[in-house]
Formats: sequence, C-alpha cells, structure tokens
Amino acid sequence: MVVDDLSFSYEGGENIFSSFSLSLERGEHLLVLSPPGSGKSTLAKILTGSVPAYSDGKLSGQITVDGKDLLSIPIPERMEIVSRISQNTDEMLLFSTVEEEIIFPLSNMGLPWPEIERRMAENLQRFSLTNLRQASPSQLSGGEKRRLMLAVLFAIDPDIYILDESFDELSPEWREKLASILSALDKSVIVLGSHELAEYSGIFNRTVSIKDGMCAEYTGEDMPHISFPECVSEHVIAVDGIRLERRHRGMKESNPFVLSADGFSLKSGTVSVLLGENGSGKSTFAKVLCGLVREEQGAVAIDGKELSYKERRHKVAYLMQNPYQQLFLPTVLDELKSTGADDSAIDDVLRRFGLRPECYVSELSYGKAKLLQAAVFLLLRRPFAIFDELDSALDYKSTFKAVEAYLEIGTGLLIITHDRKFASALPGMKLRAEGGQILGY
Repeated sequence: MVVDDLSFSYEGGENIFSSFSLSLERGEHLLVLSPPGSGKSTLAKILTGSVPAYSDGKLSGQITVDGKDLLSIPIPERMEIVSRISQNTDEMLLFSTVEEEIIFPLSNMGLPWPEIERRMAENLQRFSLTNLRQASPSQLSGGEKRRLMLAVLFAIDPDIYILDESFDELSPEWREKLASILSALDKSVIVLGSHELAEYSGIFNRTVSIKDGMCAEYTGEDMPHISFPECVSEHVIAVDGIRLERRHRGMKESNPFVLSADGFSLKSGTVSVLLGENGSGKSTFAKVLCGLVREEQGAVAIDGKELSYKERRHKVAYLMQNPYQQLFLPTVLDELKSTGADDSAIDDVLRRFGLRPECYVSELSYGKAKLLQAAVFLLLRRPFAIFDELDSALDYKSTFKAVEAYLEIGTGLLIITHDRKFASALPGMKLRAEGGQILGY
C-alpha cells in the first residue's frame, strides 16, 4: 500500500493531514504511536472508506494497493482489502448475539454457509468466545467486546488489518496472546496506539508517528515523573459484604456471574488501583460503588452513613470506558457549561486538558472525548471518582494530568486499568478482581 500526498480536513475544520505519505509493504507490520487527536483514527477511516463518505470533509491525494486506486473502490468491496477495528467497539456492535456479529460481514462477502461456520468457529475459539456465542454483546465486558471485534476482523481476514487501540481494554494475558497472534500473521498489519506497551516489542517492522499532519519518525515516550499532591482525607467510602448475581442475556442455562466484595475502603485525596482479567468484575464493582447497579446484599457507606444506590450517584463519579455514553451535548463548551461551573473553572479545564470549546463532541477523537469526560466530572467536584480504563486511548502524559487534577481538589480515586506499567507508577493501594471477588494484590 502506498499513501501519497494525502490531505484531509473535516468540514469547517483545520487540516488533519497535510501532504501525508506512507508506504506499507505486503506482510509488513507497522505500529503508529501518536497522542490523541493526531489523526490516527481518521487515517483508518479514510483507508476503509467511512471518511469522507459518512463525514463531511475535503480529501485529496492518492492511495494505491497493489497498483489499484483504493479511493475509487466502493466501500463494501474494500472490506476484503482493508478492514479495521474501531477503538470505540460499541459503534461497531449491531446485533443481539456474539455469533451474529461474525456472521453478518461474512454473509455480505457472499461466502457459502460451511465456510462462514468454519471461520466463525475458528475465531470464536481463537479469542476464547465459544462459550459466549449466544450472549448479547451489550452485556460483555470492555475486554470481551474487544476480543469479539478481533474475532470479526480475523474472520474477514483482509489483506490489510487495522487495529485501532485494540490492545487497550485487554488484560495483560490477552495483550500477550494478541501479540503472539499478530506475530504469526502473514498479512499486512497497522496497529494504532497512543502510548507504548511492553507487548508491542518484537512484533513490528517499523514504528512511526503522526506529527503536524505528516508521517514522522517515532522518537519514543517517557513515563512522566509527577509528584502527586497530598491532601488531608475528609471523607471515606467503605464496602460491607456486597454481593450480586448476573446472567448473560440469552444464556439462561449458564452459571451466573457472582460479584462479592468486602472490606474495601477509599479515602478522599488518595488512590486505589484495581487490576484483573477481562470479565472478572471490575466494572460491575465500579457500577455498584457509584449506584448504577444495585447490590442484592451488603451496603456502601460514606463517612459511616449507609447510602442507597441513588444517593451514591451524587457522591461517586464514574468515568465509563466509553466516554460517548456520558457525552450528550453538541459542543465541548456545552458539555462543560452543563455542570454549572463558572467561566473561570471552565477556562481552567479547557487549558488543563487541551480542549477547544467550539469543537463538536461528535467530531472529537476517542482520546479527546475521554479528556472531555474527565473535565466534566472534575467540574462536578464529587468526593470520589472511578476511572474505568481512562488510560485507554490516551498517552501517559494526558492520563497523569487527569489524575493530578482530581487529587488537587481532594477527590478519592479508584483507577481501573490493565496497564501494569501505568499502575506501578501510581501511588496508593493495589487491588485485583478475580472471579468476581475484590482482593488485595
């Protein structure tokens, strides 16, 4: 593939790319590491055709694959040439069961049913989803959704695989498995990421960056050295004997998932870090703490007072894995003003998080949307907050800025992550979720 002199801007916006050029040899594995908002996802969408077809913008330049003009090929026909996984898995999940997600694109390719069944079974097994084939994708964990989209991509088996932040939201075990799978893949691969991961080592022929709209040599990323502010603890949230059961929709015969937690506590102005495998109960525990899921047994108390699940919603902020589930208004400024904060506070978070007030939320990159999500909840100034994989799709510098901002105002933070490097750099207690239990690390 050859991308030559590519320029692109969204309608009414600045140039995302200016004379961007990139080559990819057949079978080459390329890693593109750049901070959020640099254009990684836009490049993937241009290659697969959704931009500018479904987003107003001005595109010029040439992209050829094996001498063919890619931009002239109809979008449905590009699928077998180049396909991508979006960093926002929810925007690509359409059906009521896991197996239907895989069947749909293979049917569109006109494959006979025996071949569809073979590819589906092979990739359900490859990504450990066989027991979830009748489950509703909406009830999967973030990591399980990521594995489902990987299963779809590998079932399509295009000439060029594009994985947009696909290592994020996967547990360390699954990151290593994906690295091994990609290493053995003899197709061309482009992986887009916002920060370095140990699992990237040894599986790529080249690493590049996108800087000022052009392809540039990647120069490396340092873990920021931040002295986190110390605050006097005024509040404490504590869990006593929490328990609940949940079943996957459409899988009535399966064993229920059981969450149990006891003895967890978090002081304001401090950090606790929660790690664990995909589907181990991290997000479910977070939703209980913030009142989005109601426990069947036990209690959650703040400063010794037991709070109902509805009362917790005003005390515990929950930054979901998918920021778009919590952003509803047209522009960045609209979202920030909805908090009731004054102009001075809004100006401060705009500067701190590198956000532009006039930008439309729908046009933000996934990483920028996460920064807006963090800015909104910072302005709400709740005594406790949960970052559910905020570091996914963000560079380390941006993530640590968010942690620092919350600690400065005395917020108690529960940070859910799969990135051990990031977790080890954070202060405070380390916990793990294992089989639905919240345990000391």
